[in-house]
Amino acid sequence: MDIVATYQFSKDDSCHKLGLKHPVYTVLEKLKQLAPGQGIEVITDDFDWALTMEIIAKGANYGVIRESRGGLARVVIYRLQ
Repeated sequence: MDIVATYQFSKDDSCHKLGLKHPVYTVLEKLKQLAPGQGIEVITDDFDWALTMEIIAKGANYGVIRESRGGLARVVIYRLQ
């Protein structure tokens, strides 16, 4: 799998800091651009947000790898072959 972008979001980030765009929308826009075998990495300290991204991605038929370490959640979302 080829990771084409990495995003890092904090639970302290607000939409106005991100240009009035919720992080979910930023990630969803990038997912639409992925070719088969490509993925994105999202790192966050907001575990609820990580779980939300996992549910949305799986519902849209993307593969997901989610792990936690050091107080951060790492979510890799990739387009299936």
